[in-house]
Amino acid sequence: MVDDDSAWRGAGLLRHLTERLHAGHTFVDLNVHTIWALLAARRDLVHDAPAVGRDLLLRGERLLDEGGISDQSRRELTSVLYGLRIGGLTGDRARR
Repeated sequence: MVDDDSAWRGAGLLRHLTERLHAGHTFVDLNVHTIWALLAARRDLVHDAPAVGRDLLLRGERLLDEGGISDQSRRELTSVLYGLRIGGLTGDRARR
């Protein structure tokens, strides 16, 4: 078996974390931070899984509106959503 870490992109992890991005989740702050760190390391990841990126945008906006997250999570999530929009995802596209 070839030990090639470069083959792992992280789309499955991003999907998993995005699905758990809601104020009632016990580890929501950890999930936000992990998404932030994952996308900082793999900036093009949302282009590998655009549906997950759109879902992240919608869930992230909802979470910011609902509150219930730490100040650090709010800053990191705001940064993630800004990056998604810069990358071409918008609220209009996310609703399609």
